[in-house]
This record gives sequence, C-alpha cells and structure tokens, in this order.
Amino acid sequence: MDAFAAARLAVGAGLLSVAAIADVRTRRVADPLWIVLGTVGLMLLVVQLLTSSAPVEAFGLVAAAAILFYAIFYGRPLFDTDGFHPRPWRIGMFGLAGLLLTWSASSALVRDLGMPSYPQFLSMPIMVLVYQGFYQMRLLHGGADAKALIALTLLLPTYPDGSPFPLVTADPRIGPAMQLLFPFSLVILVDTALLYLAVPLVILSFNVSRGDRQLPEALVGYRVDLDRLPRNVWLMERIDDRGAHVLVLLPSRGRDQTREAERLQGAGVKRVWVQPKIPFMVPLLGGFLMAFFVGNLLLLLFP
Repeated sequence: MDAFAAARLAVGAGLLSVAAIADVRTRRVADPLWIVLGTVGLMLLVVQLLTSSAPVEAFGLVAAAAILFYAIFYGRPLFDTDGFHPRPWRIGMFGLAGLLLTWSASSALVRDLGMPSYPQFLSMPIMVLVYQGFYQMRLLHGGADAKALIALTLLLPTYPDGSPFPLVTADPRIGPAMQLLFPFSLVILVDTALLYLAVPLVILSFNVSRGDRQLPEALVGYRVDLDRLPRNVWLMERIDDRGAHVLVLLPSRGRDQTREAERLQGAGVKRVWVQPKIPFMVPLLGGFLMAFFVGNLLLLLFP
C-alpha cells in the first residue's frame, strides 16, 4: 500500500469512526467534520499531484471540485423555500467551477496529458453534483449522508493503490472502464447499501430471541412498551382517521409521533412495533473499509 493510500485510509477510517459514534449517540453529525475530511482530501490530492508533476488541467479539476464542495457549507443557497434568489457572488463562483471543468476536459481531449488517471479525476467535481442530486431526489435521506459521500469523493478521487488489497478486482479487460464509470466513492456507497441488507436479519434474530416471530414486521422493527418509547425510532402502529388500529411497515418520517403515541394510548394499546432509525454512518464506515480491503461487492454477486 503506497503512502497516499495509507494516509487516505487512516484519515477516512478515523473521521468516519468519529461520525459513526456521533450518529449513534445523537443521529446528527456536525458539518465541521465533513469540512475537515474534504479539506484534508484536497490537501493530500494537491501534494500527490505536485509530487507526480501532474498537468495543470488536473489542478483545474481540483479547484472546480473545491468550489462546489465549500459552496455546500458556506453562503446562502440560490434556491430555498421561498424560491430562487439571484446571488451574483454565488452564481459567479459556480460559473467559475463550470469554466474550470470545461477547460480541463476540453484541453484533455486535444492533447495528451500523460496522465492515465485523468478520467477518474474528471469524475470528482461531477460526483459532487451527483450526490447533491441524490439528496434532492431523496435517494439519500439525510444531508449528512450526502456531505459524507461528497467529502469521501475528495478524499478518494481515484481508486487507491492498496496492493495487495482489494481482494476482489474487476477483470483487467474491463477494469479501466469500471474505474471510469464506477468512481471509488460510488463503490463505498454500494458496499454500504449491501451491508444494509444484513440489517433485517439482525432485527429478525433479535425478535426471535424474544419470541416475536410475526412477519413481515419482525424483519423491520421490534416491540416496546408504549409508555417507554425509545427516542430514535419510528412508530409502526397508529390509529387512523377512522379510528382503526393499523400497522405501517414503512412509517412516514413527517408524522407527529407524540400525537400518534397519545392516540394509541387512548385506544388502550400497551405495546407497539417500532422501526429503529439506523445510523447511516455505521454501515458507511463498514462500506468504506470493505471497499478498501475487499473491493466492489457487486463483483461477487455478478462475477
């Protein structure tokens, strides 16, 4: 494993561990952690490019990605609940990022940069926008989830040279195409999602040990006393508008749980099914380590 890969592994694992602890305790991760992670990633990248005498076009991509990254945390957005707000400074910075990206990509098309990893670097500012889009489309449910993946994109813009890891690699004939179409931060996200598939089995094992074997609710939740409702859960039961007691396998995140609990108590309900709020940073840490040491788990499912 080269020095840059080792440094990125140490920084990513360390800060994601801090994020996981905070997520378990409070279900919140403060923005400064992601700012530090992204900034360290940018610093490592600049040092790596300088030591390898990379072409100036690569630094243009770093600058574009940095502008898009810091715009997430600083300044007022162009769009909010009141609609669009023209903010000249912010529009100018986004325009600059677009110009840097366009110049770098067009320059790479007309001359040989002598940098085989350039296409992977090109994905860096693009993935910053992609993850923001995922959040807006609710494919990522929390702002911290998107910020984490964006920061990891800056920390790991290319596949790390972690020899003898990862253990699972793509066929050499399709390896370059996989690295281009499947940036490393996306490998982390996919590995994280696959680790999530184990959650229902863990919940079911817990329920079986307590004698709660009702399916399908035993796969996604567990039963608790209504008067001792845990903090980080969603109610899976409620009293509907007709006064019927119903079970909800996919509870709405926007409902008033205090009101729902009061209505259940009024109906004489003593124990209810609840769905735990799984802290995303815990499986993300696992997905990060899995991507580094094992590789893209999809390659195991579709060899």
